[in-house]
Amino acid sequence: MSAGDFIVYYDETNFNVYCKRTQGRAAKEKRATVIHPPSKGANLQIQCAVSTEIYEKVKSCPTFDEHFRGKKVVIVLDNSPAHSQTEERVAEHDGLVLIRLSPHSPMCCFSVLEVKIKGDLALSREELVAAHPRGQLTALRMEILERAARLNINYMGLRLVNKMALHCQHAVAAAKRMKDMQYGT
Repeated sequence: MSAGDFIVYYDETNFNVYCKRTQGRAAKEKRATVIHPPSKGANLQIQCAVSTEIYEKVKSCPTFDEHFRGKKVVIVLDNSPAHSQTEERVAEHDGLVLIRLSPHSPMCCFSVLEVKIKGDLALSREELVAAHPRGQLTALRMEILERAARLNINYMGLRLVNKMALHCQHAVAAAKRMKDMQYGT
């Protein structure tokens, strides 16, 4: 960061919009219970992929030249299994560096985006459980989920990432000083 390199934090998350109606009656002299599987239905996975052509095109643009010439693009990944082959699959470029965070690092966390999307889905509950024509339910739910993702993606802005980076820098500095750390600060 001190060299002015452009830092990109990369992570992924999944959402499941499976809904099950929980109204009904128990059989005579039987206890009313509902057992839900942990996940059943289509997931929306939010990820990013950039081709070599796009990378080269962006690097040749005047805006990139003005703001990032001579700086490296540093992609920071967590250690999830989804990223296990990243180094083998990403083409090498002069100004591109891949870095892995330690396991369970709080720095590369989509929790803010997840909370916003889940809040939006809660507000769309009636739309999610409404009756739809046969065969269109999954497509309509994915539409609702994609809309929620589009509306809330801006919460993962540069300000939030910088705030998270500063928080982690303070935590690392405190750890180096052997200072006791408080959970949730």
